[in-house]
Amino acid sequence: MLGEQAAGGGFESVESGNVEEGYEVTFRIGPLTASSLTARPLAPYRLVACAAPSYLTDRGVPQIPDDLKNHECLGYAYWSRPADREWVFCKGPAVERVQVVSRLQVNESKALLSAALDGFGIVLGPEDFLEPALRSGELVRLLADYEAPSRQMHLLYTANRQRTAKLRRFIEAALVRFGAP
Repeated sequence: MLGEQAAGGGFESVESGNVEEGYEVTFRIGPLTASSLTARPLAPYRLVACAAPSYLTDRGVPQIPDDLKNHECLGYAYWSRPADREWVFCKGPAVERVQVVSRLQVNESKALLSAALDGFGIVLGPEDFLEPALRSGELVRLLADYEAPSRQMHLLYTANRQRTAKLRRFIEAALVRFGAP
């Protein structure tokens, strides 16, 4: 994977490295701020709800977002603010907000994935990150008729800095991996 991304029901601007601090490139999730950096748009950062088949066998499959109130929802705990207890889903123009309960809140996407795979509950995480487990059947996508909000995602790098062959290859790989909007 090219860069680790935060998971969770809410959003905050996330950068995997700060170009001003000497990194050559960074991913930004969220709105862009005024900057002298070159910003290459990527496919939106999308979240999906999913759970392990074992969890769904024991607890049932939620049919609508409101059903999540009766489930264990695995929470992403941010360093800068409390974990999101509200998950938001859209179906057409309708927006549904659900207050979820979680006995487990962590600040690491891989730990959330591990907990979901082990049947501890439902995770709302980056589609991109969860895709291998969804494809293999280790996780099952839930509420497929609904969408969680998505955020803009960009690749940022300095415009005036000489791009090394290594940096050019990384940018090309990131554009292939994360696609265009």
